[in-house]
Amino acid sequence: MITKIEKFTDSTYFTNALKATISAVIPVLIFTYFGLFEIGFTIALGAFLTYPSDIPSSLKHKINGIIVTAFLIAGVNLLINLTYPIPIVFYPFFSILIFILAMLSVYGQRATFTSFSALLSVSLSFSNLHTGLEMVQHSALILAGGLFYLIISLLFHYLRPYRYAELQVAECIKLT
Repeated sequence: MITKIEKFTDSTYFTNALKATISAVIPVLIFTYFGLFEIGFTIALGAFLTYPSDIPSSLKHKINGIIVTAFLIAGVNLLINLTYPIPIVFYPFFSILIFILAMLSVYGQRATFTSFSALLSVSLSFSNLHTGLEMVQHSALILAGGLFYLIISLLFHYLRPYRYAELQVAECIKLT
């Protein structure tokens, strides 16, 4: 029983879940303590939407992928909020945006997850439509959540930089 628990907690899946949980829970707890739950939840949403693009790869690709995803989800949210009040602009823009975001998937695994996050951001942006400065603040908080997830991911990477390679070698040895 102990070996099963140890094997599970030493897996990549557990580490990824731990990164996502930490980056989503910390902002909610901190901002709820100060009575600003909405801000904490928006930051946690940005971290949650950035999480899928964090796949095992080189550090440079990991950082670039997470940054692009964070900016993309925040930008998509801002664009939806900007164009929604003008239906003649919104509907063609919305159709083109959905097509472009869906077509990102042809560029590989990380792009597929980035596309998924951006499409999810589009659908979630309709639940919190803002006007004026609020829409910029909301998008900035989503971006802050994505960058917070990047910091947590880098912290995990620098604590054990060769962890993924070690797990893959162990799995390969087990299979042969």
